[in-house]
Amino acid sequence: MAEYIKRLTHCTFTCKDYPKMVDFYENVMGLEKLFTIDYEQDIIDGYLAQGYPLRAKPGDEWITYLKIAPKEFIELFNCPYEGENNTMNQEFHHVCLVVEDIYEAAEELEGKGLTLWHGPKWLGNPFTKPYAEEGEPGQCGSLAFYVQDPEGNEIEVMQYTENSLQLKYDHD
Repeated sequence: MAEYIKRLTHCTFTCKDYPKMVDFYENVMGLEKLFTIDYEQDIIDGYLAQGYPLRAKPGDEWITYLKIAPKEFIELFNCPYEGENNTMNQEFHHVCLVVEDIYEAAEELEGKGLTLWHGPKWLGNPFTKPYAEEGEPGQCGSLAFYVQDPEGNEIEVMQYTENSLQLKYDHD
């Protein structure tokens, strides 16, 4: 890796239903909402000049930052898009969150009504039993499952194991 790149700081999602997305990441995924940034008129004017169908006014929330880990965030943009989010048909387009206990994470998310998937949803392989009964390491040696946010963005939830290739080849 280039020495000038230090870490991943955030992943960004544009939101068609911003309140629903903020609620999902904060209350379902359990991320801490750190701060918001409001629209200012010049930001609105910039979107409108590009032909963007924005209905915001100064003072409306524009961006929400949710904490994943120290200095790592999910950034949600309140910029409703037209059409459908076709992310699930983009194959392996996703964000991955690392957890300490995959079974605890699975139980919590299953308890909140989320469907857990073996790989991205487009593969069509949902878990038919609780994750604890079906979960096994993937090709990289890690334990993982996928869920989707309300707009179809894929989220991989992963736990490293002693056989995880990510740990075998990544030395500090």
